[in-house]
Amino acid sequence: MTTLVTPLADQAARERVETATSATLFVEAGAGTGKTYELVRRLGALLLDDAVPITGIAAITFTEKAAGELRDRLRAHLVAERETWGTRADAALAGLDTAAIGTLHSFALRLLSENPLEAGIPPRVTVQQDTAEAAALDAMWQEC
Repeated sequence: MTTLVTPLADQAARERVETATSATLFVEAGAGTGKTYELVRRLGALLLDDAVPITGIAAITFTEKAAGELRDRLRAHLVAERETWGTRADAALAGLDTAAIGTLHSFALRLLSENPLEAGIPPRVTVQQDTAEAAALDAMWQEC
């Protein structure tokens, strides 16, 4: 029995995400469409095929949950590729925990923390806690 598989309408775009590693891309799609899968494949291609050091990559997501999932799946992908890629996979794995994979806010904080003088801010800047932010907003609202 032969099973026919209908190609996805966006298959060309999916392949571009993985293979067009010299291009900067913004990937936007709904939940459950395979964004994380495609991003892991792209990051794997950059790290393993193109030998880009993990310190030279930034992967920005909208939520901490998405960033954690991306990091976990990339780790699993790199572990699975160790036999084929050896030292490239090992180097990427060694730097994965400090890699710039996170939200836009965490990426901005990273840039500011690494370059406080250039940004004109005090060293050791921190993110304002949500509770402190909410309290300040409540206080401003009460004043109005």
